[in-house]
Amino acid sequence: MPRFTSPALSVLVVACMGVTAASASEEAAGRYTMTPTDGGFIRLDTQTGAVSMCANEDGTWACRALPDDQRSLQDRIARLEEENRSLKDENRRLEDVMGLNPGQPGDGTSQGAPGEAPPLAPPGQGFKLPSEKDLDQAFDYFEGIMKKFRERLKKLEQQEKKDGAVPL
Repeated sequence: MPRFTSPALSVLVVACMGVTAASASEEAAGRYTMTPTDGGFIRLDTQTGAVSMCANEDGTWACRALPDDQRSLQDRIARLEEENRSLKDENRRLEDVMGLNPGQPGDGTSQGAPGEAPPLAPPGQGFKLPSEKDLDQAFDYFEGIMKKFRERLKKLEQQEKKDGAVPL
């Protein structure tokens, strides 16, 4: 096995470093594209696509990143698509709860989940009108609410008369 002396090893190391430095400078030289503008230069990073505005401010050159409209638009589109998906899912869920989504024949979704109320009407026929019994129950409930409301008003009027307060 050959034995390298210190000068031979140094020459080999320097030669390798020179090749590495040359290839690195070639990569760095082609990384940015500069385009002159009125106030300085626009610098494009060809590896990342980032764009910067370089200007001479008080004798010092400085590059400031320009907003990436394309990336912000893509992010916004992705956010809106996700929101659209979630709203469609919520809409489908509410239609299922209301019995408006008949589902596909044979997929088991047309009857709803166990324990849920049956659909209000057969698929495609709209809402079913309430029966007389349903209307009577609704009016009885509303009548009870109105009685409680009148009782509360009477209590407030009695307190007003007793306290002598002026209503707002």
